[in-house]
Amino acid sequence: MGGSSLQPVLIGGTGRSGSTIIGHLLDHHPDLTLTRPMEVRFITGNDGFVDALTKANTPTGQAAAELAVDRLLSRWFFRAENVGLHTSMDKEFVVDLTSKYLQVFPRDPQQATQDLVYSIMDKVATGCGAIRWVDTTPANARKADRVESVYPESKVVIVTRDGRDVAASFVHQDFGPNDVFAALDQWEQRMVKSHTATENSAPGRVLTFELVDLVRNRREATLKALREHIGVSESPEMLDWFNVNITAESSHTGRWRRDFDDRTVEAIDAHYSEICSRLASKGIPIPASGDES
Repeated sequence: MGGSSLQPVLIGGTGRSGSTIIGHLLDHHPDLTLTRPMEVRFITGNDGFVDALTKANTPTGQAAAELAVDRLLSRWFFRAENVGLHTSMDKEFVVDLTSKYLQVFPRDPQQATQDLVYSIMDKVATGCGAIRWVDTTPANARKADRVESVYPESKVVIVTRDGRDVAASFVHQDFGPNDVFAALDQWEQRMVKSHTATENSAPGRVLTFELVDLVRNRREATLKALREHIGVSESPEMLDWFNVNITAESSHTGRWRRDFDDRTVEAIDAHYSEICSRLASKGIPIPASGDES
């Protein structure tokens, strides 16, 4: 594994912020391929291999490595019939890799992590015909700095979105918070973590942009910035897909006002205002409102 395979594009966000649609957009560039599954999870997901590497050489390091292995085999290998690492490799292959990983981890955690991750992602890339792959695990945003030690040549893209729309979207999913106020609190926590990870990353590795800029306010400029950050040329195929599929209508901007009664909308807005004040006090940019002109 080498060359472009070691220069992946890692897209992330707070969840329900637009990372999936950006992954599909980039998948329409001839030089980029969205992974199958499009969220591999095991690298930057909670208690994954990046987290274990961060804890290496601490009293909990080996336990973290063992937990990452357990989650890989029991959670991320097979997530659904057509979703999981099983679609591009057999379990014996992964079991063998994890055994070697646990043996090497105590003396050389970075090498152990890279060997395992590169081997798995080589299989994933081969399975989907990727030369340079794109992953849309949301946690890529809040682990942007940690994943740098595994993929130092990676490019990270973070998509931000009005937290009220993020929270409203979560309520309609079968994962994540099902209470709009809990979802707002989660959005705040993830915005803080993403900002911190960006600050701790090497200059030029992370691009952050607002979903509303791509879908409406600064469409062409934002698309150009995205392409230049990743380092790919203009693509008619990607542009055509962008013009048809990435629109203000498809992004459901301002849904938080439409999905709740007036009293709840007022309470959401008040809670969000407090959150934004706290974020602003930490120097964290607040995404523009989706229903602003």
